[in-house]
Amino acid sequence: MPSTHSGVDFESALVNEILSWEIPNLEIYRQPFVGSRFVGKKRYLDIVLKYNDKTLGIEAKSQLGAGTTDQKLIYTLEDAQKTPIPVIIVFSGDKIEQDIKTLLVSSGKAIEVKWNPDSGLEVDKDIFKQRILIELGLDWLNDQRDKRVNPDAH
Repeated sequence: MPSTHSGVDFESALVNEILSWEIPNLEIYRQPFVGSRFVGKKRYLDIVLKYNDKTLGIEAKSQLGAGTTDQKLIYTLEDAQKTPIPVIIVFSGDKIEQDIKTLLVSSGKAIEVKWNPDSGLEVDKDIFKQRILIELGLDWLNDQRDKRVNPDAH
């Protein structure tokens, strides 16, 4: 039976996760246009984050059932490399072929998260958060203070 959950639901889950971090002055946009794909054809990104003078686009792609996301993900990767702002692809879905997942993650442009429409983002949220904080120039080590080496202890 095909899933009744759409990519918009996945997008919303990502936006809600980002909002839960309560980053002051972070602006979140949904479906803004960023440049163009072809002459006269605007490029729309699923999510764009702005913090101070940095921006980050996010393409949110999920596949819970049979579909064409595999083919679309390859095109999305190529498109992300041509966008005039930094873009990452956040994807989820057991139906995405392993070779496509490997291609995406090894590109350095994509992050896989586990998402269940009924319970939300389940695992790998820390990698998603860290990547966004790094891209926006925020303190991505703040939640890892316990790993810091104390120079006075040596």
